[in-house]
Amino acid sequence: MVVRDGQLVFNDVVESYLKRIKYDAEGYVLFIQLPAYTVAEVVVDPNRGFGQPIFARGGARLEDTLSMFQAAESLGEVANE
Repeated sequence: MVVRDGQLVFNDVVESYLKRIKYDAEGYVLFIQLPAYTVAEVVVDPNRGFGQPIFARGGARLEDTLSMFQAAESLGEVANE
């Protein structure tokens, strides 16, 4: 990886992340879809969840859900919350 020779090393990586940003009609960021979560759609939305990662459907904060799971709550209880 030699950046100083004019190679475009990071273009593909940056481009893939920029595609995850959703904008409104005025060009403001609505939310960013996080790539690490493939089964559930997790987003960062400055207007929901205090800007922390949340589930797009339902709006539960990821941190709260993981805390319940780590506290050995049943999957049914976690899903209900």
